[in-house]
Amino acid sequence: MLLLAASSLSFDGFENNNFQYAFNDARRLGYERIEFNCWYAESLTPGRIREMRRRCEGTGLQPVALHVSAFGGSTSEQLSWNTAHKLRAIEAAVELGCRRVVASGMHIEDRDGERTGTNALLDDLLRELYNLAPYAEEADVLLCLENHCSNVLAGQQAYHYLFDRIDSDHVGICLDGGHLEAAGESIGEFIEAFAPRINHLHLKENGQFGRKSFCRFGCSGTDNDAMIREMIRRGYSGYMSVELSPEIGENGDFIPFTDEDRRKPHIMFSRYESI
Repeated sequence: MLLLAASSLSFDGFENNNFQYAFNDARRLGYERIEFNCWYAESLTPGRIREMRRRCEGTGLQPVALHVSAFGGSTSEQLSWNTAHKLRAIEAAVELGCRRVVASGMHIEDRDGERTGTNALLDDLLRELYNLAPYAEEADVLLCLENHCSNVLAGQQAYHYLFDRIDSDHVGICLDGGHLEAAGESIGEFIEAFAPRINHLHLKENGQFGRKSFCRFGCSGTDNDAMIREMIRRGYSGYMSVELSPEIGENGDFIPFTDEDRRKPHIMFSRYESI
């Protein structure tokens, strides 16, 4: 199985607007599945999740993942908060009817705002995962650790460190090719190293290798087609979720996204779908 989805980010950006545009526009533009970016205090409350489920049923959108704020924390108090947050995210995924919780890692800073050892931050993240994995297995929810160019889960070195120390078939990787190339790492080499661990895909386009330069799809940046084809060759089964990032504004592109911008990745990638 390989199925296309869209992130709510592609419609609502970073706005806390209860997924207004995702529900209004996703089906109209061809998307049947949605990954919800749940980054706010309201996002995972039982009432909000019940409402989201009703709206999915009413619009015909299938929820495939909850994308929540980062794993990790530099103090016991932060780790306690974050572990409880992720436990609730697992519960919320079950309530909504999806089986994936996606999150990246913390920025490479300690609690005083100074850079600290990456392995220490990964040890914090591991401590959280040790507590989450048994419940994820019990609930049958996949934890998908997304690579981000600016944080502790930037590339291969971090994931080698993690997976040398944790072994759960419910803890894996959300591969974001745009973020990986922004960090200056090869998608092909990453897949070679971690293909069996990859349990979710994010489709994002980055314009310039080695620099965060997100752009609209079709700008001759990240070769998402090659990434998808390689994952198919290696037997990947799951979802590929389109992320049309408002962070293109960091590169001076302030033109609002159009229906065509949002429809284009559906045209580009839906041909890879298989049941």
